[in-house]
Amino acid sequence: MSLRVIVRVIVPPSFRVVKSVATSTQKFFRSYVTNNVATSSHITSMQGSRLFSQQAPAEEITVDYDYVKRKAAANDGAIIIDVREPEEVKEHGKIPNSINIPLANVSPVLSNVSEKEFKQMYQISKPKEDTELIFYCMIGKRSGKAQQTAISLGYKNAKNYLGSWTDWASRSQ
Repeated sequence: MSLRVIVRVIVPPSFRVVKSVATSTQKFFRSYVTNNVATSSHITSMQGSRLFSQQAPAEEITVDYDYVKRKAAANDGAIIIDVREPEEVKEHGKIPNSINIPLANVSPVLSNVSEKEFKQMYQISKPKEDTELIFYCMIGKRSGKAQQTAISLGYKNAKNYLGSWTDWASRSQ
């Protein structure tokens, strides 16, 4: 009984009112988001994306072996980028017509290198914002990070080869 009296003395009645208003406000917003926003078709996931951004479907941002094989053979303007370290590329090999830009260099190369420097380093033109970029690594994890980096830099057609080198090597023997 004495504990209740102490709490009432320490915590003023006005705090209890503010707390209940804050709690009811949180409940209102949580209810509003659940009932009105989260069910909207223009939002696919509230975690990891902006509230009103539209996320591209997985089939548009990931590619498989057959797709990469066609792109590597066609050489139709798509750029296939290996984000593994140069030692890994030497040890394991690479997808034909791909260039090597290690993951740590993806952001500086795509954002800061001039067109002339890019052409000198990779013997191809620097990609424009709508150029198709296909990233791969050993298993698809680093390439996913590179893809997100490219998207954040404004490249609208960045894709991730999920199977990456492991899938390529096992299928192309």
